[in-house]
Amino acid sequence: MIARVRSRMIVRVRKLHPVQTVVWALLLSGCRQDGAPEPLSSTARPDAPAAQPAAQPVTPPPASRAAARPIARPMRAIWIARYHYNTPADVIEILNNCRQLGADTVLWQARGEAVVSYPSQLEPWAREFDFKDPGFDPLALAVAEAHRLGMRIEAWVNVMPGWKGATPPPVPGHVFNEHPDWFLHDAAGKQQPLNQNYVILNPCYPEVRRHIVAVFEEIASRYDIDGLHLDYVRYAWDSARNSKHRYPRDAATLAAYERDTGRKPDDDAAVWDLWRANQLTRLVDDTRRMLGRVRPGASLTAAVWRNPRLAYNDYLQNAVVWLRSGLLDAIMPMAYTQRLNTFELDIEMYRRAAPGGLVVPGVGLYQHRDESTTRAQLELCRRWGGDFALFSYESLFPTLQDRLKRVEPEQQRARPWRVEVVRAYLDGMP
Repeated sequence: MIARVRSRMIVRVRKLHPVQTVVWALLLSGCRQDGAPEPLSSTARPDAPAAQPAAQPVTPPPASRAAARPIARPMRAIWIARYHYNTPADVIEILNNCRQLGADTVLWQARGEAVVSYPSQLEPWAREFDFKDPGFDPLALAVAEAHRLGMRIEAWVNVMPGWKGATPPPVPGHVFNEHPDWFLHDAAGKQQPLNQNYVILNPCYPEVRRHIVAVFEEIASRYDIDGLHLDYVRYAWDSARNSKHRYPRDAATLAAYERDTGRKPDDDAAVWDLWRANQLTRLVDDTRRMLGRVRPGASLTAAVWRNPRLAYNDYLQNAVVWLRSGLLDAIMPMAYTQRLNTFELDIEMYRRAAPGGLVVPGVGLYQHRDESTTRAQLELCRRWGGDFALFSYESLFPTLQDRLKRVEPEQQRARPWRVEVVRAYLDGMP
């Protein structure tokens, strides 16, 4: 049965972009990800589920721009979340602290739940700025300051989240209000319910992928970023039982699936999973090609789920294929844990599945309750080559959240020793 589906799909993907051809060579070679099935779904683009106007063109890039800085090895990165800052002084203080800590790369969040932290023609301002222009451009300031301090900066963007919270966005022009049909729907036509976690856009829709890539192009064309850092490039389910199997089941998605495979989702759950996973691969591929055109030399990296088996089985995220095929320059597995053996196993699974690919361990400092845990995980990073990405800045230094009294006292008390351990580790590196 699988062989027949595979044969049909090969016919459909004969004329592919070179990167897609490499992806398909991997997909059909039988390579595995420590338990995660390989996608068999077609990268041929289905017809749009519904006619939608194309995204508005973004501002063309300036005639003369600074070249993107390549990834330095070992990479010493730190995540700066959108809720860590909301004033120019915040931006400057954060970046100076990162430089003094010894970081060489900052992953600066510029997009959250379809809201952004820069003046955009496509999406509203973030809630950290009360959905209105704060009177300065945080991303422009961050890029300029990071480069002045000799650091790389990658624009960190949430990919699939479309909103978070129990009530709709209180701002006109938000995609949730303008295009509710773009979100996940079940077979009865009911939209994924709002909750305290993310509800996501449907990556099976070409118009959704076009909109997301247009936002990324707006960033890459206007700012001298050194890379684009993808996060939440995965499905997100609600808490209802079997929600993974319920979404998306709208008529347009099912029609596209049947056109590609000749099957219905319940005919073979594995093939249905593979097809949905590959819609994310299409989005990563589109982003890669856009970045090469608009910002040559800029890197494309991604924060990915803690290990490849869980990433695929739970969230249909196929990061190993993205890294092995060259769609991504690096992945940062979010192996956030207090347990050293779990941290080691998670990272080793990616390293074995993508030999030669740049796997930058994501270190979840906020979960570390003692110095020995941080030292031990950083020592493993040293053994693997010295690359790391620290989550997050707030685990080391005060942020906007301290002013809002949203940081637990335990986290505040842990900051001094965390900074000391990280600095000692970096001082001991060549």
